[in-house]
Amino acid sequence: MKLPKFNGLKPVKCDDCGHSADFIRKIFSIGNVKNDKHCDDEVQGIISSHIRKSYGIAYVFFKTSNGKFYADSACCPKCQSTRIVFDIELTDDFLRQASKLTGKSVEELQRGIKVTAERIKKINEVRLH
Repeated sequence: MKLPKFNGLKPVKCDDCGHSADFIRKIFSIGNVKNDKHCDDEVQGIISSHIRKSYGIAYVFFKTSNGKFYADSACCPKCQSTRIVFDIELTDDFLRQASKLTGKSVEELQRGIKVTAERIKKINEVRLH
């Protein structure tokens, strides 16, 4: 499936073994959910529970694209875990689009992202100690 929204959020790391490449994606098309309920926590919880029980998939992420509702997941090829962490892929195209929306240059956005990432890293280090 080549939908733009599915390319922006991608699997980056297995929460169980730490593997960080070549994940197997599993995308479920979800029907019979009204558009205004796609972001509803209760609805997503019910769907997550069903997918976990039926397919053994621990983590799913919900997306709406072109009016259709999906649950996105991944599997680790190394340990077969479905506890996969997803993150936004900061492609050049993504940064250009963000630049247009914010009025900041791509370089400004990259600097801001780097500063924020460092700040979060320091906060996490303090919490661990």
